[in-house]
Amino acid sequence: MTGPRPFAKPHPMKPAILAALFLGLLLSGPPARAAMSLNDLLFYGTESLDRGRFEQAGQAFAEAVARDPENPYARGRLALALAASGQTQKAVAVLEAAVAARGDDLFALWTLGCLELLDARPAAAGARFAAMVRADPGNARGRLGLGLAALDQGHLAEGLGQLAAVQESESPDPLVRYLTGLAYWSLDAPANARLELEATLELEPRNTAALDLLGLVYRRLGQAGLAKSAWDQALAVSPDDAHARFFLSRLAEDEGLAASLADRPEEARRAYERALSIDPGNAAAAKVLGLPVPGNARELPPRPTGEAGRTLPPAKGKAAGPGKADATAGGKAADRPGARPGHKAATPAAPGSIAPGAAPSGSQAAPPAP
Repeated sequence: MTGPRPFAKPHPMKPAILAALFLGLLLSGPPARAAMSLNDLLFYGTESLDRGRFEQAGQAFAEAVARDPENPYARGRLALALAASGQTQKAVAVLEAAVAARGDDLFALWTLGCLELLDARPAAAGARFAAMVRADPGNARGRLGLGLAALDQGHLAEGLGQLAAVQESESPDPLVRYLTGLAYWSLDAPANARLELEATLELEPRNTAALDLLGLVYRRLGQAGLAKSAWDQALAVSPDDAHARFFLSRLAEDEGLAASLADRPEEARRAYERALSIDPGNAAAAKVLGLPVPGNARELPPRPTGEAGRTLPPAKGKAAGPGKADATAGGKAADRPGARPGHKAATPAAPGSIAPGAAPSGSQAAPPAP
């Protein structure tokens, strides 16, 4: 093959985060709308939001807000549903009203900060995250947001310091661990990213976005077996996971190329056939096998390049991933980011992770502390 290898290219960050935040299990079916109490509406809205049914979620939460205008849980989730369905301005209006009513509404501040990062307004986002930290000095999402906003503005040392503080806090919030890992990956720091992504999977073993990205991290660290294990697990959780399928196919393609170079043609042919069976859109494998190049051939976006930056703080702690890692990738030594100052790090595409289950009820209901 010619050109850059697929594994030298980054995992698409925003689609990954969208998948992590908004996709879930199958909906079991809503209760009859006429019989819905406020609790029913909150539960149905949360379930719909988890499963990507944003219009239904928005309707449920809008009705809940109409019944209980002071319910912060309903207001926050209504904003999520609106943002996820592309109605960003309406979402911002709902969130601004929530912050005006209660200045320490952590969920609303986090959501607004994430939306402002997406809108390329890192300074405004940083102000939201700073308000979170003032209200709750130990808030991991606030610290992470400050780090992302600083990196987005080119303040590398400040951003790395915030990321290091978040990593050392060992937050039990899987979204924080995932986004921290994603930020380290975007900074070309795979050992740090690995620890955060493995921690994410300890908290959420079925998180396919974390499995997809962890596979890339393992591959970057030279552990193809662990990479394959991560992507196999992602496909076991979600057979429609296009990222895992793409990466597994390219891994088999690599094996075919290695066998060809070692003058083992039969082994190479089997590897290329396996690559094509995993992903029929693998044009390189089809070409080697003498088959028509598929029309839906896919490639990943090119990886940003740049001079090596400052040394990152050493990755700390241990976590269990899809398999037992060998000692060569332990993450004890510091990574050096391949991003120049000003390079944008991971940017969250949506505000919060919603755990399945019964929603809080009544005017005292509030979202989980970010």
